[in-house]
Amino acid sequence: MPEEGCFICIDKPKGPTSHQIDYWVRQITGVERVGHIGTLDPQATGLLVIALGKCVRLVDIAHEYPKEYIATLKLHADADELSIRKAFDHFKGEIYQLPPIKSAVARKLRTREIYDIEIMEIRNRDVLFKVKCQSGTYIRTLCVDIGYYLGTKGNMTDLRRLGTGPFREEMAITLQELSDRVEMAKAGKDHLLKSAMYQSNFLLSTFSKVIIKASTLKTIAHGSDLYPGGIKAIIGEPLAGERVALISESGQLVGTGKMVLSFNQISDTKIVDLDRVLIDPEPGNSVKIPVKQKEREIHLRSEVKQGSKERKFVNDRFSREKRTQRPNQWPERNNEKRNRNEYRDNFKDRRPVNRNRKKGRNDRKN
Repeated sequence: MPEEGCFICIDKPKGPTSHQIDYWVRQITGVERVGHIGTLDPQATGLLVIALGKCVRLVDIAHEYPKEYIATLKLHADADELSIRKAFDHFKGEIYQLPPIKSAVARKLRTREIYDIEIMEIRNRDVLFKVKCQSGTYIRTLCVDIGYYLGTKGNMTDLRRLGTGPFREEMAITLQELSDRVEMAKAGKDHLLKSAMYQSNFLLSTFSKVIIKASTLKTIAHGSDLYPGGIKAIIGEPLAGERVALISESGQLVGTGKMVLSFNQISDTKIVDLDRVLIDPEPGNSVKIPVKQKEREIHLRSEVKQGSKERKFVNDRFSREKRTQRPNQWPERNNEKRNRNEYRDNFKDRRPVNRNRKKGRNDRKN
């Protein structure tokens, strides 16, 4: 398996869950980190994209892509073809959905978008249709809602996924084919296995790209955001809030993030707010991440530990060495403290004494 990870498209059969497919792929390939893009019900079939290695970090981003399905709706009463087509047209665009009882998310009303829905065949009470929808849309719930719109009940009898973003059904292989290709790769014939693996760049092929300098890789690996000084080129015309792919000069995918400014508004400020980093920091190498002075929060407070003379000053104006120094190394502060103590002692001798006050245990005995 490549060091930076990859994606493998599996043709999921009926019966096993998506997590069982993950387990079997882990056993076949020997890769520890395995995840899938979009869960399919046990009775659903079709494309299940498996992420391996570092590509697991991109699973959340892959969920943003639309999905395509072909499904069968079974109506519980007769309906004419014109009414059925009118009902399907009604559910194009933005719709409200309540997730089914058996689902992995909370049952709260939410909006989803149906980009396209097309009837393929109508046979008696069975309707075969194809739909392209927003990620997170429940086709089972869509079938129930269409039945209610027609004044009857409806349920989904079959479901197959055709596509997830740039991944298509034609790219999928069975688990048996994957196992055979892995065994052939162990024997030195790895061309079939490589043809089934898709690099992380394939997932982000439609994204605008920001080419970053080699000198910036180290700071990004340690958690820094991207600033204008680290940009070599921008491919595309990304706008503010748009997700972009960060590419090194050698063509390696470094990470993803959202543009803070549009491509034509770039100035001396943070450009990309990173949310995924795919490169690892070099061990034993600490890097000072540049932060603009106006973006810092200056905290002017001191913390004094009870029963100890050590004082820690939390202030960005002091260097790291001064924060660990003891007060006796700052003579000007000791002089101020000594003057305050002398003034307090002198004032204590001149203050009036309240003879009616009850004596406490700390009062001096005459």
